[in-house]
Amino acid sequence: MTLTLALQTCHSEEDVKDAYIKALGLTALSKGLIDIRTDEIWFEAKESPTPPALMFAQLLFYVRDAHKRGEDIPPFLAVIDREKAALMPTKHALILLSDDSIKWPKSASQVTKTIVSQIAPYIEAHFVVYSIATDEIEFIAAVKTAIKSGAFVRTFITPDNLKQVFDKWVDMVGREVIGLSEVNYALVFFADIMYDGNRKVMTDLSANLAYEDGKPLFMLHDKPMRLSSSEGYRRFWAMYHRPPEVEHREYLLARRDSLLPLDERNFKGAYYTPLKVVDKAYDLLAQTLGKNWQQKYIMWDMCCGVGNLEVKHSNHNNLFMSTLDQADIDVMKAAKTCVQATKFQYDYLNDDIDDFGNIDYQISHKLPLSLRQAITDADKGVKSAKQILILINPPYAEASNSENTITGGEIKTKKGVSKTQIGKLMDETGYGYASRELFVQFMARIQKEIPTAKLAMFSTLKYVNAPNFEQFRQKWQAHYLGGFVVHSKAFDGLNGNFPIGFLVWDTSKKKTITEITTTALDKNVKYAREKVFYNLPTKLLLNEWLPRLPTNTINIPLKNAISPQIAYAKVTAWNSSSIGYFWSAGNDLQQTATHTAILSSVFSNGCGFYITKDNLAQAAVIFAVRRLIKPTWLNDRDQFLQATEPLTEVFKNDCLVWLLFNGSNLTASTNNLKWNEKKWSIVNHFIPFTAAEVGANDKFESNFMVDYLNAIKKTQLSKEAKAVLAQGKMLWQQYHAIEFEHKIKDEFKLNRADVGWYQIRKALEAHAKNEVVDFDPFKTAYAELSEKLRPMVYELGFLK
Repeated sequence: MTLTLALQTCHSEEDVKDAYIKALGLTALSKGLIDIRTDEIWFEAKESPTPPALMFAQLLFYVRDAHKRGEDIPPFLAVIDREKAALMPTKHALILLSDDSIKWPKSASQVTKTIVSQIAPYIEAHFVVYSIATDEIEFIAAVKTAIKSGAFVRTFITPDNLKQVFDKWVDMVGREVIGLSEVNYALVFFADIMYDGNRKVMTDLSANLAYEDGKPLFMLHDKPMRLSSSEGYRRFWAMYHRPPEVEHREYLLARRDSLLPLDERNFKGAYYTPLKVVDKAYDLLAQTLGKNWQQKYIMWDMCCGVGNLEVKHSNHNNLFMSTLDQADIDVMKAAKTCVQATKFQYDYLNDDIDDFGNIDYQISHKLPLSLRQAITDADKGVKSAKQILILINPPYAEASNSENTITGGEIKTKKGVSKTQIGKLMDETGYGYASRELFVQFMARIQKEIPTAKLAMFSTLKYVNAPNFEQFRQKWQAHYLGGFVVHSKAFDGLNGNFPIGFLVWDTSKKKTITEITTTALDKNVKYAREKVFYNLPTKLLLNEWLPRLPTNTINIPLKNAISPQIAYAKVTAWNSSSIGYFWSAGNDLQQTATHTAILSSVFSNGCGFYITKDNLAQAAVIFAVRRLIKPTWLNDRDQFLQATEPLTEVFKNDCLVWLLFNGSNLTASTNNLKWNEKKWSIVNHFIPFTAAEVGANDKFESNFMVDYLNAIKKTQLSKEAKAVLAQGKMLWQQYHAIEFEHKIKDEFKLNRADVGWYQIRKALEAHAKNEVVDFDPFKTAYAELSEKLRPMVYELGFLK
């Protein structure tokens, strides 16, 4: 976890200290009056944001006290809080220790604003403030260098960090230059960095830097330009070293055409990935691939859209960018996006794949020769060859569903794209269901074409843990290097709430995916938590626990609780010993909210189980487990598992009571449903009370649930479940005491006495528009039972 993310979870000063200690790798340290003390640096820490001058004043109280006692004083001082840090060589503050005009208090906590105002003029020019959200890398590098060398070394500007340094310069300096237009930012930026304190170190510059009364003055086209404020300028150059090292200067200067200020609006459209997400991706690539990765790797994005995944890349000579639409290439040329990168139109899922599944670049002649050579060299293991990184945000759609593909947020209609050459090859070679997914088709071709590549990809998490991707995972294996997931709402135009992963893989190392640990980022791309995704064998999944029973007859297919499916019904088969049908489609939380229900006849879509007396307890447990946990964007793909701990009778019976009064219990009774040229009746076997107990005016056809519950010992039912039964009975009694108007009777088909919970609840809700029906006591009891059962879903191992 990065320091930025760790600080977002801090709730105390101790949390802040621990986050910095871990990020900086501090070992030989102590905590006490001096918050963090090492031989090289002393730290003052605060939980909430605090002015650096105040924190330094408090820290200097301890420095002065140690100096008086003749103790060793460290060469550096630092102050830290949740948002920022500041670093200063101690020597710049030593003069203050003997200044008699400063009236030091008896404790550091009593340092006053007067003392801060006396100290600030001496130290403010010497400490460097780092905003951790944007300057984390620079701060950590400065502290580690200070500890190692005893010197305050600023961050060097290199080919790897050029684009990110430029973006920071624009925010801190460029926007403060009076009269400077955005198109000229790069010219003034290079004039600023190619300066050694006395003169410019390169002559091929369009702008110049001079100083007027000690303040920077830029000259562009013979026009002087001053800063409206020099604070950002001071802070920027306190962090960075100039000029760049000699061996980088020519190279950096050659990159100036690629340095354009980024406007998020320029990238709205196909293949769009928000720039703040792109920043996180580049940070992760630096962590996983190492220093100078942009120099070491050739990078190919074969679905680049208009190129916003590449705009943070500093070495365009190593960039290859291809896309399905020539129009995207034209847009990038017009916008001067990644000017020196190699861009070309290429249909990656169809081009250069022959009828036998072989890749033959002679078919289209589209692939640049230099890229072809790099792929060949990588395949042959040529030692001098650069490694290949694939960086992509491919379409997330199922190819079989329609001609539409979702590409990074925008739907684009592309005729013929749904049936691809690589998809056909996957069908023929046993990839199973996964071959329908367009993003997986990219993965399959990459594996075949560049089997030693590093793959960094935005996608859903299906290929990591979805059950119907098990065949794919047997064929596609790689070593996980790291990754994060981000809320789908961070991407414009995507429907739903689910995680989009950015995962980095080494495809040259074949390892079966078992579990991956990711950093979870919310819709604002802020740290949420750590999240683990598991790939578990299908036999352990919850939907494998309940056996599917044979059928021996047919029953009326339902499309909801009380309506037959008049159109085509996928399933009409029935088991004659069944008391209900459990619709249980899918096995993850994405499915449970809308794909879990109990009905009195077969659900027309299928994907369920027949409920009998023998499997009712299992069905009740599965139903409750699927519905108790609220789906969120982050648990969207979590798979339900069979329990790893023994299930008590109380738990199983509580689950049954929870089922009986859940909104997805759609069991019902009604007559005269028309289907298949006949009239049908459905019977409700899930009434927990007798007709006499609830004051019904006619007998109930089935007493199954009453008999089942009577067989349960009272000690095998929790007090919370008993409370739900008691409150539920009151609502049942209230229903049977009301003479409903015909409109309500007709809408909910109330033509029998033994109606179900769905019909009772809906009828009472409709009646409540005219007369008071108090649901609150029942809702309170049901909520208490839910709260009792909910944590047990995890405790018993149904979810990890």
